[in-house]
Amino acid sequence: MKIYNFSAGPTKLPSDVISKAFEAVKYYSPINSSILEISHRSSEFNDILENLNDNFKKLFNLPSKFKILLLQGGATYQNTLISKNIPKGKKLGCLINGYWGLKTFKDFEIEYQNVISYKFSRDILNNIQNFNFTDSDYLHITSNETIDGIQIRNFNFINHPKLIVDMSSDIGSYKFNFDNIQYIYAGAQKNLGIPGVTVSFVNEDLVNENNNSSYLNLKKLYDADSLLNTPSTYSIFVLKLMLEWMQEMGGLEYFEKKSIHQSDLLYRLLESQSDKINFLAEKEYRSRSNVVFNFKNMDLNQKFINYSKNLGIIGISGHRSVGGIRVSLYNSIDNKMFTYFLNTFEKFLESES
Repeated sequence: MKIYNFSAGPTKLPSDVISKAFEAVKYYSPINSSILEISHRSSEFNDILENLNDNFKKLFNLPSKFKILLLQGGATYQNTLISKNIPKGKKLGCLINGYWGLKTFKDFEIEYQNVISYKFSRDILNNIQNFNFTDSDYLHITSNETIDGIQIRNFNFINHPKLIVDMSSDIGSYKFNFDNIQYIYAGAQKNLGIPGVTVSFVNEDLVNENNNSSYLNLKKLYDADSLLNTPSTYSIFVLKLMLEWMQEMGGLEYFEKKSIHQSDLLYRLLESQSDKINFLAEKEYRSRSNVVFNFKNMDLNQKFINYSKNLGIIGISGHRSVGGIRVSLYNSIDNKMFTYFLNTFEKFLESES
């Protein structure tokens, strides 16, 4: 039976990328050996980094004052790295719009003295252009909350000049500009590849001298161009393949259109079943990347999960903290796969009507 993976991460990869990654494990011609044996100090690995950097710059229209860092430890590591590298005496704000934003805030509190929380509310988000965040020198946001199904896409609407953005679950799915961005980070395992590498876009203005230990010292990481320690070479290679695939598909314009198309179709179907469905997120801020909902009859949640699994659809269980259903529409979910899910969902609804 064919499997259709809608997991919140690690997610489905394009078949072309899997094929190329598999072939390189067996034999990677630039080194006449397996890609698993490549030296991170070799010219061949440097070629991979240069290719990857060029594609990042093209895809994201990255300003010249930003550098790309490829790190390890995921978003959890970033919570410590960021708080350790905010200049002393500055205030660090954190907009808590879901589970991961709250986790970040709690980590910030441990590592940094001047942390301000802004709790998610309709008042803040409906007035985000005018809401006063300026009592903090830096403001952290989570662009897409995978558990709560909440997404903030237009960073320029946020009334703050120095944003730090966790884009782990929606990077590469829409265009944005960097006017008020200081730092962006994202684990690769949603839209950009497999676990093991975290992508950071670092504004040079954030980099400062400090006495932190090596891997918590942003300046040392920045100066070493991702090679302060042995990086996750295979994860980086898969990232390279993913960026090439994204370019071939049409770049961020293509993936943004796909994201809008798929999420709109699914939300319209869900809204037509309002007598049966509850949403977790307010309509204005519903995520295009993670569609989260519950059946009002709670028994139907597990029934639909089982029904879908019998037809090859996996990964749609809601997070253990909220339950229900979560359908993740990441970049690798093509329209054929999405249509199969939509038809399956419609048939289930008909069987329960």
